[in-house]
Amino acid sequence: MKRNVLLTASYLATAALLAAPAWAQDETGAPALPMDATPAEEAAYQVLDKYCAGCHQDGALNDGLAKSKSGFGHVLDMRRLAQDPKFVSLGDHTKSKLYQVIAGGSPPMPDNCWSPDCTPKEEELEVLKLWIDELDDNIAEKAFVSLEDLHRLAHDDLQKQPTNRRDRIRYISLRPLYNDKDVSPENYEAYRQATIKLINALSWNPEPYNWEKVDEHGVLMRIYLPEIDWDHAKWHRLETIYPYGYTSETDPYLNPLKHMAKTEVPIIRADWFASTASVSPLYYDLLGLPDTVQGLESLLGLSMVKNIANEQVVRAGFQNSGVSTNNRLIERHALGTGFFWTSYDFAGSKGRQSFFEYPLGPKEVYGEELAFTHDGGESIFTLPNGFHAYYLNTEKGVRLDVGPTSIVRDDDYSDGTGEVVNGISCISCHSKGIRYNDDSVRDVAINNLSLSPSSRQTIDAIYPGNDVVQEWFKKDEQAFFETLRSAGIDPETTAGGLEPIRGLFVYHVDHFVDLQQAANELGMTEDALRKRMPFVGHQFASLMTRLEQSPIARDEWTAAYPALMEKLTDYRPIINDHKAPANLTASVAAVVKDTPYAPPAADHGSVYAAPPAKKDTPITTYADVAKPDHKPHDPVAHSVPSQSHLTVYTDKPTYTVGEGLKVFIEPRHDCRLTLISIDDRHQSCVLYPFPGLDDIVIKGGSQYVFPPRGTLKTTHQGLETILAICNGGHDAIDLHTRDTSKVSCAADHKPLSKDQYATVVNEVLALDLGDDGSEDKHNVAGVDYRGVSDHNPKIVKSQISVVVTAQ
Repeated sequence: MKRNVLLTASYLATAALLAAPAWAQDETGAPALPMDATPAEEAAYQVLDKYCAGCHQDGALNDGLAKSKSGFGHVLDMRRLAQDPKFVSLGDHTKSKLYQVIAGGSPPMPDNCWSPDCTPKEEELEVLKLWIDELDDNIAEKAFVSLEDLHRLAHDDLQKQPTNRRDRIRYISLRPLYNDKDVSPENYEAYRQATIKLINALSWNPEPYNWEKVDEHGVLMRIYLPEIDWDHAKWHRLETIYPYGYTSETDPYLNPLKHMAKTEVPIIRADWFASTASVSPLYYDLLGLPDTVQGLESLLGLSMVKNIANEQVVRAGFQNSGVSTNNRLIERHALGTGFFWTSYDFAGSKGRQSFFEYPLGPKEVYGEELAFTHDGGESIFTLPNGFHAYYLNTEKGVRLDVGPTSIVRDDDYSDGTGEVVNGISCISCHSKGIRYNDDSVRDVAINNLSLSPSSRQTIDAIYPGNDVVQEWFKKDEQAFFETLRSAGIDPETTAGGLEPIRGLFVYHVDHFVDLQQAANELGMTEDALRKRMPFVGHQFASLMTRLEQSPIARDEWTAAYPALMEKLTDYRPIINDHKAPANLTASVAAVVKDTPYAPPAADHGSVYAAPPAKKDTPITTYADVAKPDHKPHDPVAHSVPSQSHLTVYTDKPTYTVGEGLKVFIEPRHDCRLTLISIDDRHQSCVLYPFPGLDDIVIKGGSQYVFPPRGTLKTTHQGLETILAICNGGHDAIDLHTRDTSKVSCAADHKPLSKDQYATVVNEVLALDLGDDGSEDKHNVAGVDYRGVSDHNPKIVKSQISVVVTAQ
């Protein structure tokens, strides 16, 4: 789209005058503008600095904020922000969360602003539009790669390989990433490197796997299974749960490809691979790691007790590791492949959980007198190829998929549950190998004259002090960097500002699928999908409308995918062990109903409709997670966004002033609904409950259309946001009615005040009044809700913004 250069220059100049000076970053520690910043970047930087940096820029936070809000702390890092698909859609401000929220979303931004006087001016919003819309100007157009194109590329490549190798060759595809217009060239390259890194991190072969370009588009990676020390069985583990497998009677390349490779799934997607193979228990299984630390020691030819007893270890202890909530002691063992670092983590810091008082654990080596008592640990060790592997365990050495959030937390992933999940959490945390920290034990313990001379001699030997510890950190980091480079991976590479495997994980799990991406994943262009849409059955209508307006979460998309593929393409899905979630929204449930892809009948009642017959033991230690009666870890639940329990969308993406608007609400569980209207001046009112309309419980799996009668008219030009809040708690469900007349969107309503808005958005209208705080304090992953949100865990929210134009 060609832009008016004079108009653009005018907006940039006006915004520069309106925005406050943005040169305090040198003093505050916030990122400076790039030396080669464009006028659009400079103008956008000033707007973001004025309105957003105080809450969302590390190093420039307002007084009283220790951490950036919502885990978003890089709003002034312009190049990283531009590459972060969570906030910015290249070349399209209307799809960019950054713009939507600032222009009039929920919560209002800035969140301390409650009048038009402190919101961005029209000229400043235009600056953000221009910056976002110009981000794709220098990105070259790419030819779309269809599924048939992909199969041809793999087929032709496999034919070139020696015949005795073909049945051991597999492919990983970056086709969905290559076709995705929202993936920048920089992120695409980072995703490619992420895939190479993960392949190597799952390999016991001494030689690193190096990618060679298979095709002109760079969408295929060829893997000769022995070169990563895999066999057919390990690949088959992936095949049995892969949700995107298919067959075809018309594709001329797919069946010959399968025949040569002797497998039903010769190609899997890189993004699915990153989100699945990196998560335990599959992560452990693909690496073949045993069920206990003792078994791991045997596998690696290591004896930790012997090394400790012989003072052949390097230790450091500290109170703030950035991962462990309490004390953490780390210990390095030499390994033939490099190193074995392990941690001793503690649920507290008093008594025998203080390694300052008891520095010589574990008791298996030193006996009871001076031994600390730890609760569990995490280990990182070098594989034969120099890449790293990870292990979580209880204090008795029992293998764990996930660490308890009361002891360790994954703060690198702001959208997750906070669980430390092996290995994605560890891969992300240790993006550069070993994390640096200062030892604080040696100086205290070695000067403690109440300890015996022999004990202090042992402390002197195994706690060598900061200088020595830092040398080992640096040595191990540099060795890891050299390993990465040997596989063609830049150690500084990030994807959307994240460690690249985590970035690819987030791309697959957390980015909802819109119509463009749906078409891409089904193997066709968006135009082709639009042409086929009118010919599918009526049961598909709601989902197609929804894809146009409100992207669909990944877990629901994988449920709908096989039914859509069968109806819209010449491919037929493979039914395997992949399980679709039981509770689906109405539009997805209609698509899979009476098909082989439908999940078992679901109980669409409230997540909290009845107290559990037997409560899980409180998760306070590693041992608690390992108890037989504890709910097993669900890998999908590691990501909160993948569990989209509420969908809201409208019948069209844009409206003209005065046009009637319909809102569709689809919860996955029974809940009490509140709808709030927010305009781009941040003025709000409650749409539902509404005087004259029954205040009913919305059934899970159903579709509620608002208004159920009459019309909802748009009255002003701009951006209108509809915020839906659903409460599935006991008391909310049992309520008969709520009085919202004072804040209702009736004809004579007044905009919500700050206090009224906070009251509504924080669920007071649907609060569980009988909740004494003692029950149901876990989210769907079984994690204490305080690790997820400050709000009531029984609440789910969703919102949509629509554009209203002049008549």
